[in-house]
Amino acid sequence: MNETDIQKLLQEANDNVPRLSYEEANNLIATANTLIIDVRETAEIEATGLIKNAVNIPKSIIDANFDHSLIKNHINNNEDVTILVYCAVGIRSAFVGHFLLNQGYKNVFNLGGYAEWVENNK
Repeated sequence: MNETDIQKLLQEANDNVPRLSYEEANNLIATANTLIIDVRETAEIEATGLIKNAVNIPKSIIDANFDHSLIKNHINNNEDVTILVYCAVGIRSAFVGHFLLNQGYKNVFNLGGYAEWVENNK
């Protein structure tokens, strides 16, 4: 796959998975049943930490061996959960969000990057 193909896939992901502002995300977290998924790799999380109440499901695991239990174990079979996905800068989270939409999940949003979240949370 070349860079042009990757750019097209990223554009498609961004077109389908809304990216929320910090304020929009906080409003959803405060008012809706949410699952926050960090798709960064374990080493990244060990270096920086997680957003409060987030679960780590690395993109590499989702890519290699996706099983609905990866998500369902965290939502107690509640189909009304809003899924908020983030990574380091918002690219992997866009891809994973798009993948989750294609797997039948609804209400999937991209939070963008961890550093951006931390900066806004000061």
